[in-house]
Amino acid sequence: MAIQPIIKRAQEGKWLNVLGMQLQFLCTSDDTQGRYSSMLNTVPKGCGAPPHQHPWDEAFYVLKGEVEFQVGDEVYLLKPGDYILSPAYTTHAFTGLSDEEGLMIAFESPGHSHRFFKEINDTVTQLPNDLVKMPAIGQRHKVTFVSQQDKR
Repeated sequence: MAIQPIIKRAQEGKWLNVLGMQLQFLCTSDDTQGRYSSMLNTVPKGCGAPPHQHPWDEAFYVLKGEVEFQVGDEVYLLKPGDYILSPAYTTHAFTGLSDEEGLMIAFESPGHSHRFFKEINDTVTQLPNDLVKMPAIGQRHKVTFVSQQDKR
């Protein structure tokens, strides 16, 4: 079965709340026969993704704001127009730095995470109390959270 064309209009789609950020899938692995997925991701100042890794590549293109990325042992400051790729199994994290809310497009190949983020949206609703649910959610979706101690 061939992949069907997808057109996503600016005001269409549901935003998920993920750890203080808003996330909206442009396409999921269901749309692309598992080949890839892409999403819009807001990044408010001080918010982001904790260090983690997974068995798929993930890339980010910054549209607005400044975002600090950790990929492996390196830290990078990305501004609008900058792109970064985190290969599969590489520990990575990001944090919004600018007063202006950041906005990124994220790409994953093969597509994987829409069920992971949907589960977070549905079950991690009371921060910080619900953060204890994250490791089990990650395990169900092949996402491993990495503490700074694990990196030493």
